[in-house]
Amino acid sequence: MKKLIPFILIISVFFGCSDKPTSPYVITKSIKLNGVARLDVQLYGRLTKPQMVAIASKIKKDSAQYENLQLDYLLPGNSYKNLGGVIIYATATYHEPKKVTPADTVMDLHDNRLDFQFTGFTPQEAQKLIQLNPKEMETKEILGKFIDDQTKTISIVYKEGKEEEQIYILELDPTGKIVSATQPLEVSHNGVQKLVISPKGDYCTLIDGTLTMYSSDNPDTPYRSLKAGI
Repeated sequence: MKKLIPFILIISVFFGCSDKPTSPYVITKSIKLNGVARLDVQLYGRLTKPQMVAIASKIKKDSAQYENLQLDYLLPGNSYKNLGGVIIYATATYHEPKKVTPADTVMDLHDNRLDFQFTGFTPQEAQKLIQLNPKEMETKEILGKFIDDQTKTISIVYKEGKEEEQIYILELDPTGKIVSATQPLEVSHNGVQKLVISPKGDYCTLIDGTLTMYSSDNPDTPYRSLKAGI
């Protein structure tokens, strides 16, 4: 069994200072496995394909010693502590020149071929999701809209009620069809408001614009987290 061989990489914020300015990013994780250098690239927002190709060009140039290079782009809200792992937004992959595949149809800023794939929603698709606003919610107090690139849905958390406000969670697919509608049980535990969403005790929290989900099997460790409006 081959071991994961970490290679030295200084984690820092890059603003792009070579051929073309890039959007800010941070390299948060790097491993080398089976001859492929894999890097997690933390973004600060949902970028376009050209913007991410520009970032890939910069990283590839700075990591020229690695012919096989895979970049996994992550959106804000992800955490390596989550039991569900991080959600990959897009992937850029460089292969050895002699092993270029039919999928390597993108040319970066230094004329290197790569394969680029969105695994999550593009900025345009995400904007359409954020703009979804069912008529029955026009008078409600929206607490946040959370796009899940893994389940391909958006969850809208809102308040309703005149005397005692109740929190609701409405989950929609990209067409605006309701996938689920939940009235969570609000429970306060150790100063934290928990929104219990299943008979088993699965729950979520909404803190500082981040919706974090927990499984009843591991109630103290987050399973997934999503940032509002991204």
